[in-house]
Amino acid sequence: MLPSPLRSLMFNVGLGFTSALLLMLAVIGLGVTQMEHLNAELANVVSVNNVKTRLASRMRDTIRDRQMLMHNIVIAVDPWEKDALFMRFQDYGERYAKDRGQLGTMLSTPDEKLLMDELDILTSFNQPIMFNVVQAALDENNYDALKQLQEEAIPLQNELMESLNNMTSLQREANEAALVKTFTAYQATRNLMLVLGISATLLATLVAVLVSRRMLTQTRQLETEKQKYQTLFETNSDAVVILDDKGFTDCNPATLSLFGMDSVATFLGKSISQLGTPLQAHGMSAHDHATQAIRQARSQGHAVMDWQGRRQDGSVFSAEIAMHAMQLEGRPVIQAIMRDVSERRAAEAAKEAAREAALQMAHAKSGFIANVSHEIRTPMHGILGMSGLLLKTPLDGQQREYVATLKSSAEGLLTIINDILDFSKIEAGKLAIEQVAFSPAALAQGVVTLFQARALEKNLHLKLTLPDAPPAALLGDPTRIRQILLNLVDNAIKFTHQGEVELRVAFEAAEGAVDCLFTVQDSGIGMNAETQARLFQAFSQADSSTTRRYGGTGLGLAVSSQLAELMEGQLTVESAPGKGSRFTLALRLPATTLPLVELPMQAAIQLQGRILAVEDHPVNQKMLAHQLREMGLQYAIAASGTQALDMLEKERFDLVLMDWQMPEMDGLDATRQIRRLPTDVRHIPVIALTANANTDFREVCLAAGANDYLSKPYTEAALAALLKQWLPQAGPATPRVPLLDLPALHARYPGNPELVNDLAAVFASTTEASLAALKRAIEQGHAESCRKEAHALKGAAASVMATAIQQGAARIESSVQRGDFVSAAAELAALENTFHSHA
Repeated sequence: MLPSPLRSLMFNVGLGFTSALLLMLAVIGLGVTQMEHLNAELANVVSVNNVKTRLASRMRDTIRDRQMLMHNIVIAVDPWEKDALFMRFQDYGERYAKDRGQLGTMLSTPDEKLLMDELDILTSFNQPIMFNVVQAALDENNYDALKQLQEEAIPLQNELMESLNNMTSLQREANEAALVKTFTAYQATRNLMLVLGISATLLATLVAVLVSRRMLTQTRQLETEKQKYQTLFETNSDAVVILDDKGFTDCNPATLSLFGMDSVATFLGKSISQLGTPLQAHGMSAHDHATQAIRQARSQGHAVMDWQGRRQDGSVFSAEIAMHAMQLEGRPVIQAIMRDVSERRAAEAAKEAAREAALQMAHAKSGFIANVSHEIRTPMHGILGMSGLLLKTPLDGQQREYVATLKSSAEGLLTIINDILDFSKIEAGKLAIEQVAFSPAALAQGVVTLFQARALEKNLHLKLTLPDAPPAALLGDPTRIRQILLNLVDNAIKFTHQGEVELRVAFEAAEGAVDCLFTVQDSGIGMNAETQARLFQAFSQADSSTTRRYGGTGLGLAVSSQLAELMEGQLTVESAPGKGSRFTLALRLPATTLPLVELPMQAAIQLQGRILAVEDHPVNQKMLAHQLREMGLQYAIAASGTQALDMLEKERFDLVLMDWQMPEMDGLDATRQIRRLPTDVRHIPVIALTANANTDFREVCLAAGANDYLSKPYTEAALAALLKQWLPQAGPATPRVPLLDLPALHARYPGNPELVNDLAAVFASTTEASLAALKRAIEQGHAESCRKEAHALKGAAASVMATAIQQGAARIESSVQRGDFVSAAAELAALENTFHSHA
């Protein structure tokens, strides 16, 4: 059955043709009765005027038809249909031009010519507007095309129609005049009028037949489009469902396959709730979940939802449903396209599981490296310490050579361990770059000084080239820069057998910073382009023979390159076989006026106090005993955490050196037990000694109650510096450091020494009260009171430049904020010791 608009169009066209035929028959009949009154002049005039009238009428019909075609092009949706209509539109234009040319040659009176000129003017205005409308419609700009059609094209078309009507009126008036003059001659033209009438009737009939055939063609096209849609609907691999307000109205075979049903009627008899699990996403019921999505599709035009479907056999699957609102035979419906995504969801779950497994593997790798580090660094600590102590004893030449070789080998092994740890930290993204003030010239001089003896052993000339005026201070990480330079100079000396090794440093100002170029150039064996391409890859060297001849893991340059990138710099190489190599570290560092951060030269330090060293390893016990004895300290050794607790209850100690991994009770539990003791012993400073080099482990130690942390293997100078911080010093040579930075205060308040003295006195008295208040708050567990008191003390200390008090109060505040009153108590004990020793 044809669509309603098409049936209406066919009815109107048929009615119009029928009316035209009846009108033409009536005119012919009337003309036949009057033909007897016309003469030969009427035959000539009527013949000419009828042609003019026919041409004018056909021009008018052409304009009307083109107007209808423009409207159809504007409202048409199918691009193919628009193209066909546009071809007809062009045909009508050619017919109009042909008729206009023919009519122009037949005009004779001034009125006709004047009317034709007016018609040409209107046509010249109308033609571009008509093509603009058609072009806009063909470009899918239907709104602008329809607007221009209504506002411009149709009014001009009407004026053309009116001009053509006037032309027809002129011909009619001419005919009437001719009829008056040649009334008596009409008899001769009767037969001609009958022939013309019959011809017009036949012509109208022919047009009617052509239009009917065109309508039939359009009907067949509509049927073809419907068949295409039905084919797509039936053969779609996704489930497609049509539903309205009352429920499902249709579904395709894929829907039946998805839900395990055998007929469309079975599916249409189901409700939405029966096609899904009772509980859907976000805890909603199946009915509510589906209703919400349908409501969204109707209001917004489309909606997407996840659906837990249930098949006829009760099995459950995951689906995605896309809903679209549409019109079907004049009724609003929803088209739902469903797709089973169970396999995709399973693949996504497997991918997530693989990612979690990879993360667990990475954590396991970090733990393994930490354990291996501890197991290696603990004996390494003993080897380095004991060999250092042994070198201080009287030895003969051969013994000293053996011990020096032992110590050198241990240091080399420690370098490899540190490279592995650095590489692991960089891979895990846990290696932090510091920003402190340092002297680049002093750093380079220190690197060269360290390798001078080794260069002399190989008869190499090691030189340093510095510019005349290097920057006084730059802001960066001198430790990591020094690590890179040490590795580069070490490699240069290793792979150079004769000639020289040069460390050249250059600086250039750039955009408020300083471009630094540290270049290490040697005259060694060099390398080819292939080797350079993989030089900065982990565990890579020139070839296996190089590894056997020169040793090494191939990690040093990989770590150095990654360190350079972490500092937003670059490490590059230029080399050729037999011509040496040149490595360049390029960094951009800001200049600074901050004071330089340097490690002072450590002299022999005499300390006072009694130390409890808790260490289970016999070698480390002996080494600690020697080190503590040389510092003038009294000491006792405990082999486990349990023994340490017993000794603390029976004897008095000023500080505990606690190894962190021991049998029976490790340092972590032992420190926690110490902080829980009922006596004042719980406030004793505890320094954790551990071979775990992970930066996060320091926080673990402090959280357990340790006051500080020292990583094995450590130097004797590092241990002495840490003990000096927590123990009172002996000997008259060291002056007591003032509590306040008095020179800075005098500089702040010049010419007012009384004010500085008053500030110092007030701060000393108020700090005593603050420490007492903090002690009461910590013992009572009042977090808010303790935090406020620590914060106030921190601010007061900062205002008078009492840096040690400020830092101690900040640590107490941080511990209380974490809820760790054990650490807060330990920090308070250390702060009281600092205050009383300086006040």
